[in-house]
Amino acid sequence: MPTHIALLRAVNVGGTGKLAMTDFRALLAGLGYTGIETYIQSGNAVFNARGTSASVAKAVAAALARHMGAPVDVIVRDHAGLARVIAQNPFAAEAAADGARVHVGFLAGKVKTGAAAELERIVAAYPVRCDSFHLADDALYLHLPDGAADTKFTPRAVERALGVASTGRNWNTVLKLHTMSQR
Repeated sequence: MPTHIALLRAVNVGGTGKLAMTDFRALLAGLGYTGIETYIQSGNAVFNARGTSASVAKAVAAALARHMGAPVDVIVRDHAGLARVIAQNPFAAEAAADGARVHVGFLAGKVKTGAAAELERIVAAYPVRCDSFHLADDALYLHLPDGAADTKFTPRAVERALGVASTGRNWNTVLKLHTMSQR
């Protein structure tokens, strides 16, 4: 069975969307998935499942909505897709120096027309910061040399600019999930 990586949006962040990882693992097992491992409390899981990343995301989202009583955005990549995200990182040198300052926004679908220009406006509006971005097909790479705490690339601003749901992980987490998915 293919290995998939599930990335949940807005789970166990800021006191909202509480989901114990033991419950998440049990939910995935209930879907018939195997080899389930979770990583940190922000909704990351690596597991084996039949089907495409899109079909797995749909199944996990439906099960989470039943479990939590509200919708949860679920973005799934397979091992090869995550490896591609890693290989295409335009901020590889910066990530090697400090993985906490490079982030990847995993996108749930195609971005709207003009998304890159809207992201440029975020950068231009705050010239005292040195934040930069690179928009790829299914990922938004961010280099935040001053850290993520005060960036204007907030989840809300990014989603408004892109017109599609996304969930972010720092580079250290991306690499850990990739290592976990090497089965």
